[in-house]
Amino acid sequence: MTATRNSRQGRVPLYRQVETELLRRIRDRELTPGQRLPTEPELAAEWGVNRLTIRQAVGELARAGHVVVRQGSGTYVAEPPLVIDLGLPAMPSTDADAGSTASVADYVQQDQTETLVDITDRDTARDAAEALETAAPFIRVDTLVRTGEQPFMVCSYWLEARRFAGFTGLVTERVALFQILHERYDLRLRHSWRGLTATVASTADAGLLEVPPGSPVMLRDGVNVDTDRRPTMYLRRRLRGDRIRFTMHYDSA
Repeated sequence: MTATRNSRQGRVPLYRQVETELLRRIRDRELTPGQRLPTEPELAAEWGVNRLTIRQAVGELARAGHVVVRQGSGTYVAEPPLVIDLGLPAMPSTDADAGSTASVADYVQQDQTETLVDITDRDTARDAAEALETAAPFIRVDTLVRTGEQPFMVCSYWLEARRFAGFTGLVTERVALFQILHERYDLRLRHSWRGLTATVASTADAGLLEVPPGSPVMLRDGVNVDTDRRPTMYLRRRLRGDRIRFTMHYDSA
């Protein structure tokens, strides 16, 4: 079965298409850290667009920290951030973890909603393949979390398409992924790892979060495993930097 749905309408601007494809190449390691990107004329010829379109696309990638522009030298793929590992007790993944800000915000509102933005069962993201330790295709579900009327967080979830046949047909506009996994597939997931990275909003995320492109966001990604410790879900959440603060409390006993 193949399926794709998208609740957003309208034509995607050319610069955004170029930006999305270049970002895919970076994430799939076709363009590696420190590697120089093709020149503006080369990229313009590849896509059949003018150099201004390429410049706008590369500018968005630079604002998001994916590339570095060096005057007189060119544009290079940014080096990966420093990773610091912290050991934490095991934690279950719940419906609240999927969309609620219960575990990450200073407050929780009862009128919080998570709604569908996009869904496909033909995604080929290399990040997902590495995180889930399996080959594409993947189910990818993109959602928007609102607190009251204000957008708060954009989420993306990946599942192995072969393992969850028919899953896309079960997802409604009000997303409840963990409930579907429990009720239809008899799965309860647990955290395997979580990462926190300071970054900036892409053009697409900025539109959903109603902030200017390049605004600060906190990227929270990770993997959930099943009871057999099998990697089952890879997720990426982008939280508005002006709406979130993380606090760690240490036991002094």
